[in-house]
Amino acid sequence: MTDTLNRGLAPTGEIARRRYLDILHQFTLRQSRFSTLDDIVWNIAKTAIAELGFVDCVVYLVSDDGATLRQVAAHGPKNPVDREIFHEITIPVGEGIVGHVAKTGEVQCVGDARRDPRYIKDDDFRLSELAVPITHAGRIIGVLDSEHPEANFFSDEDIQLFTTIASLASNRIETALAMERLESTVERLEKARLQLELQAEELRESRLAAEAASEAKTSFLANMSHEIRTPMTAIVGFAGLLADGKGDSEEQFKWRSQLTVNADYLQDLIGNILDMSSVENGMVEVNTEEVALQSLVGDSVEILRARANTKGLTLTCQFVGEVPDRLATDRVKFREIIVNLVSNAIKYTEAGSITVTVSAEQLPEHSSLKVSVRDTGIGIDTTQLDKLFVPFNRVHDTTRLAGIEGTGLGLALTYQFIKALGGDISVISTLGEGSEFVLILPCALPEGVSWSDAAAPNPFLQSGPSPVLKETDVVNSEQPLEGLHILCCEDSEPIALLLEVLLTGAGAQFTRCVNGAKGVQRFESLLGSSSVPDLVLMDMQMPVMNGYQATGHLKRMQPDVPVIALTAFALKEDVDRCRSAGCDHYLTKPIQAGTFAQQVRSLYDEFQEASGRSAY
Repeated sequence: MTDTLNRGLAPTGEIARRRYLDILHQFTLRQSRFSTLDDIVWNIAKTAIAELGFVDCVVYLVSDDGATLRQVAAHGPKNPVDREIFHEITIPVGEGIVGHVAKTGEVQCVGDARRDPRYIKDDDFRLSELAVPITHAGRIIGVLDSEHPEANFFSDEDIQLFTTIASLASNRIETALAMERLESTVERLEKARLQLELQAEELRESRLAAEAASEAKTSFLANMSHEIRTPMTAIVGFAGLLADGKGDSEEQFKWRSQLTVNADYLQDLIGNILDMSSVENGMVEVNTEEVALQSLVGDSVEILRARANTKGLTLTCQFVGEVPDRLATDRVKFREIIVNLVSNAIKYTEAGSITVTVSAEQLPEHSSLKVSVRDTGIGIDTTQLDKLFVPFNRVHDTTRLAGIEGTGLGLALTYQFIKALGGDISVISTLGEGSEFVLILPCALPEGVSWSDAAAPNPFLQSGPSPVLKETDVVNSEQPLEGLHILCCEDSEPIALLLEVLLTGAGAQFTRCVNGAKGVQRFESLLGSSSVPDLVLMDMQMPVMNGYQATGHLKRMQPDVPVIALTAFALKEDVDRCRSAGCDHYLTKPIQAGTFAQQVRSLYDEFQEASGRSAY
């Protein structure tokens, strides 16, 4: 041991021995102060080994799975800067000299590494290597390893010295490892706890959302039941009176008017529900086209004039300042926005007026259109404004004002359409005095657009009352379908009867088939004769053979006969499916009795023109 301790530590063996004992004593005292694994292993390498005079040392620890050894501290060339290890490596347990010690627990002292195939070169090749196990409770937890460039460098005293240091450090290392494992477990448990809390909060929010959705669904279904049953009661009641021949001619005309009003309301209701379904499914599409501003706004307002007149309200539409004669926007959505805003104003106004004001600002690349709808209605409580555009919400006092009907869909749809068009809407309202909805909508300008301060006279923009509808006004003596033979495939008896009355009343020859198969057979039997149908009206949902299949057969037999789909399916994908089946045009149920014949004629003429034939 004297030779070993004379390596720069002391001139005599006794002094060296005292120095050795003092270093071990100080090492043990310092180890007791350390609690972290990092401090403990670096104290072994930088204090005990370095102060004893060895030029190289690496402390290895066995991984948790017992498969590898990792370098955790070093002294000498492997430790160029503070607590950093140069070219840190891992060694599989059982491989190399260090791996052999970790597997067997045997001390390994190699005098000439050139003769030992187990030697693993790390940072540099050295001839001598000494490796001793670090054990705790009979279990190997690491290896203390040192190398030296001289052959046969390590002595028995060095082995005892390394074994002593490894033994002194083992308890502290195992305790630190246990603490690390414990802290890791605590950390995992804490993460798990936080995750469970997060999941619990998410479940709570999901439960609240589900309860709210269930409540909204219940409320919606109850509201829908009321909204549908109310007009249906009127329709069924007045239809029964008319069927029984009750009342005089004036009363019967009023009852027929009520049938129309309530049917229109139901149609709007169903349309709003379908539109909201499209919005919720992310199916809102913008189809931009060139539109005439004055006509589009005027038409949209005018269709509600009768409703305003019924309540004795003044409905005014006016243009202020210079406005473009044309602009580019989605015609259908723009019209529905105006209709919903004006309809809403009429609904919540019992006396006074509704004023629609349109102005525009000319910008470098587009026009900023401003539409204001102001009413003298009941107004809106400021605490309810944030719920105004939420589906199925009705912000007025439904108990005190139970007579105001509605589903809470109109403004929600309006808001979604405005956003789809890149616009915005604001509301100014005073409870009991009225409200003003202001729409700001960016619109592209077509080429050659002109701006004018004075719009051309338009009867739709007049604020005076509309003439009262008389019974004779509904009689149309024109025969727009005269000379046309129309084949109708329709399985519903009531609808078939209605179509026959409307079409024959407009001069058409009418042939009805109860399903698609009968329609195909009838059409085929007429081929080559003078009675081949000029036009086919096709219901798409029928027994035996549906309209999609029947249309395919008809188009293969006679592609130049137009087929118009007539169906209650009204979503965009339904239109696309009808087009794909071969239908030339598409109409939805319910139909407008007063305009249906002319609509059919227009579609027939359009087909003839597109085909390069005269419609006569």
